[in-house]
Amino acid sequence: MDRDPRDGQGRGQDDDWIFAIDDPHNLPTDRLPDRAAFDRYATPLLARRAASPALPPGENETVDLSDIDLDQLDGAAEPDTSTGAIPVLAEEDVEDGGDAGDAGDAGDTGEPPLTAPLRTPSQTSYARSGTTPNAEHDEIPLGGFTLPERFKDLGVFDALRDVLALICLVTAMTTTFTLAHSPWLEVIGKIAIGTGITALAAVHLLRWVPEKPPLRAVRVLRVAGLLPSLLTAVFVLCADLVLSLPVLFASLPDGPPVGIGIGVSLLLLGALVGIEPRAHEGYLPQQRARQVARSMLLGIAGGAALALLIALVMMVGRLFTTGWGFSLMTFANTLISALLLAVVLAAALRRERSWYVFSAAVVGALVIAALADNTLGLQFAAPLSFATGFVYLPYLVAAFGLMISRSFVRSMPVSFRRTDWLVYTVRAFEFSALMHAAAVLWHLLAAIASVSGRAPGGPVLHLIDAVVCGCFVVVSLFGRTSLLSRPAVSARASGVVAALVLVVVGFLDVIVNSLAMAAGAGLVTGGVALFIGLGAALMLTVPAPVRDEFGAPDLTRMFADFRARDGGRVSLLERVPDVTEETSRRKLFPSA
Repeated sequence: MDRDPRDGQGRGQDDDWIFAIDDPHNLPTDRLPDRAAFDRYATPLLARRAASPALPPGENETVDLSDIDLDQLDGAAEPDTSTGAIPVLAEEDVEDGGDAGDAGDAGDTGEPPLTAPLRTPSQTSYARSGTTPNAEHDEIPLGGFTLPERFKDLGVFDALRDVLALICLVTAMTTTFTLAHSPWLEVIGKIAIGTGITALAAVHLLRWVPEKPPLRAVRVLRVAGLLPSLLTAVFVLCADLVLSLPVLFASLPDGPPVGIGIGVSLLLLGALVGIEPRAHEGYLPQQRARQVARSMLLGIAGGAALALLIALVMMVGRLFTTGWGFSLMTFANTLISALLLAVVLAAALRRERSWYVFSAAVVGALVIAALADNTLGLQFAAPLSFATGFVYLPYLVAAFGLMISRSFVRSMPVSFRRTDWLVYTVRAFEFSALMHAAAVLWHLLAAIASVSGRAPGGPVLHLIDAVVCGCFVVVSLFGRTSLLSRPAVSARASGVVAALVLVVVGFLDVIVNSLAMAAGAGLVTGGVALFIGLGAALMLTVPAPVRDEFGAPDLTRMFADFRARDGGRVSLLERVPDVTEETSRRKLFPSA
């Protein structure tokens, strides 16, 4: 593992933080001054107060600092470099100096000069007003909780990846692993899951318990402990493929020979997410990280293409052994699965920022839903096999695991700005139009296949659902066009209306299909329209993309910047000329 060229600088920060911290809309008033700026301001003021009589209670304690010699106060009232405490001037310093402000005037009254009581470092307060801490960003405690010093190197995204890997491994043990319930496959899977969980626990114990953690041993243990989980998931996929080839064209009344459950996909995801060394365990150069991530994505895309080819061959052969109804419905399901997989892989390989974030969020929602598969019984998480259909879910979650890994995220400049809420809303409408267009074709094929009894529901119901999905396509295109072309105020209103139409009609479609076909929320039953409508409505109303830095709505400026950015043109912020060099030049007033 290569050494971090930054030599420890910026430790404790995530290299793959996707939210931009250099938002040009931020004003200086949004950030508290640092410790050095506060000390430069407070040193003469506190020294003046220490050398002057206390003001009566209730008076405004505004002090005139014009008569203070700041040069002589720098050495006398220099704050402590370790604690930041600002010392007060002692009485003998006030009496002997005579130059520190008005100390001599105080001595003429015959009364001893008033000095501020010396505070201990624990009592030192740097609050500007009330309890607002005037501390560095990493010094501000969160709800009174301060992270121990040894955990400062652990980034939040690395911690979330380890938590996700642990949840996936545990859930893989409780969900359906294989459909055939083969004893030896079940035993191998449980051993691999237990090994991965033990390795994750041992990695963190070795990293945080010893005073000097063995980083090389931590990296080796992480890879060696999670490699069996990765190999087991790949082995189950290969076993299903090998055992399915002899019965690829045969009728299967008892089901597939193996059958890949959602547990295999979750095991694969947990192994991919957990096997990569974290930021506090090693450093991988950006160029090499990009090459590794792209090579693995190309391998996943090649495996998915091979699975699709096998599925198409199987459908053609089943026309003569199982019947045309089965092949037609399998082709309809394959069409939707292949389209979703193509959207995700294309977004990752093309490195298009907005599509990458949106597609990762979509697959992340599918993974969260798959974690509760035993409770919900989701159709997309049902066991798949090369002998019965297109195996896409393992490739989908594997691509998702690579897209959220350090190697991929660090090599992809992803930032988040206010206009991105509008960009992701447009992506949501585009995704809805694309997927519901495929749903229209699915319903038309299902209406034909229902004649042979291979599709749930009747032809009339599927034709009605096809019309409803067509309406979803029209509404989605209307919302997208409105956001891209209409005036700002009406564009936002039209987008919200389109999202609400998707929510209401999608909810009604879910109810009708659940009663008529005993089917839950899905792409072809209105579920996707319901969730995309909710997401688009929330992105247009709840966050602050429609507000400028002063907190007042500024839709015109927001949409102008969004359309310039989304259209591939130069952003409005980039059109402002850079006058830094000109203003830094020293200009002499011309002589008379």
